[in-house]
Amino acid sequence: MEIELHPAVSLLEETFNVLVAPVQMLVCALNSHIDLQRYRTLYIPGNYSRILSRLDRNITELEVRRAFTSFQLMTILEENRHSFLIIEHDPMLYQDAGEMVECIAQHLRQTSREATVLLYAPALDPHLQKMADLADRMFCFYEMPEASAKGRGKAKHKMQEGAQRTLEAYS
Repeated sequence: MEIELHPAVSLLEETFNVLVAPVQMLVCALNSHIDLQRYRTLYIPGNYSRILSRLDRNITELEVRRAFTSFQLMTILEENRHSFLIIEHDPMLYQDAGEMVECIAQHLRQTSREATVLLYAPALDPHLQKMADLADRMFCFYEMPEASAKGRGKAKHKMQEGAQRTLEAYS
């Protein structure tokens, strides 16, 4: 089984994958691949989901179990009977239980020996960084912010001066 979420993101069977990407990228991937419904899929959001409210109503074979704490996430992983898990990373789960980050990561890796696991986040944070160390594969996509008209003029001028690109952090 290979799950292609995006032309650049293919998830191999029984692997632990981390995806750092804009919310819209995952939403579009899930909405455009209705064939994902052939898998027993479990979606695990944290305290707040950026994804669930944006999913197409035609996706009917998606089971959802919310994890409000890192301990609830552990229980959900232990009880897993699905072939594809999508976990929406919530750094709030580790706010008072930082020691659980590595334990959860090890559990995700162990779970991936029986199911395909996708840990998703819109941005990289220290907790996710630690978890990604145990992942089989990691995919990162970042959007570049639109430059202001003032900033675009400066960047264009710098490009004409030399061959190197300059990213101005402060204007």
